[in-house]
Amino acid sequence: MSVANKMEQLLTQYIEDMHKNATGSIADMLHFKMISCSDNGEDYLFECETAPWMCNHYGTLHGGICATILDQAMGMVCCCLKNREGVCTTVQLESDYHRPVMPGEAILVKVHVTSVTRSLINMTAELMQKSSPDKVSVSGSTIFFYRDDVCPVTYPHNFSE
Repeated sequence: MSVANKMEQLLTQYIEDMHKNATGSIADMLHFKMISCSDNGEDYLFECETAPWMCNHYGTLHGGICATILDQAMGMVCCCLKNREGVCTTVQLESDYHRPVMPGEAILVKVHVTSVTRSLINMTAELMQKSSPDKVSVSGSTIFFYRDDVCPVTYPHNFSE
């Protein structure tokens, strides 16, 4: 099985598990979909939904929600790069805002894996409206810390209750 096929399977299963086991969480409410993975496993494309609850008082997506979307997409890749064993936590996240993101339209998130060591994973990401995939709205970079001596997170309850 190729790296791309393995990662697409892991990420698709991760998203399904998140939907099933963490219903009502922010990650679940973003309704991520795995679109593609490059052959070398360094580049990923996701789609997610937007909704009015994500807006600021100007009617555009809140900057914190945009950062959350980037963090969630990169975090899913991080977990799957490490075969969903152990725990990946964000230790640094930087976001740059280039243009407003409008609600009610799907958005695309491109993730690029810059480097992977035993315990640190560096990534960059870009968020753009699906209707304008050539115009980056938000870009970001992150460092995740990976620990394999900790049990993977289990979902204690349904967040929507």
